[in-house]
Amino acid sequence: MVRIQLFQMLLILCCGYGLIWGGRPERYAVIIIMVGFLLTIAVAAPVSERFSYVEVRILLVDTAMLASFFYLALNAERFWTIWLCAMQSIQVLTHLPIIIIPELLPQAYGAVAAIWAYPMLIVLAIGTYRHQQRLRQFGADRSWSDFSSLPK
Repeated sequence: MVRIQLFQMLLILCCGYGLIWGGRPERYAVIIIMVGFLLTIAVAAPVSERFSYVEVRILLVDTAMLASFFYLALNAERFWTIWLCAMQSIQVLTHLPIIIIPELLPQAYGAVAAIWAYPMLIVLAIGTYRHQQRLRQFGADRSWSDFSSLPK
């Protein structure tokens, strides 16, 4: 229970920080994370059955988040977005062991499936901090790369 409260506190702090002080890439990442968090809660199996089998709906949410982070990484003029994309890739891959080893303990599957959310939030906070540093140092910080299809 403490783990859940710690995550929720970290989620609120990091996403709030990114939303208030971040540039557009940071805000887009906050939206992706928050929508993913809420959808995961909505589609998760009942607690008694959770992680006893492949959580296909959570896998789909994780895959949609990966696609969103990939799109963000391709368009943003930020290095940290690549880290989020890499961590979300690992998050998606954590669903594979239960497919290969169905007798895997639900606690192990659940722990591995959730662990990457913590460093992802920390990377978002560091990215927001670096954005603020660049604003102070240079007076501006480009959000999107020259090849981006997103509005500049």
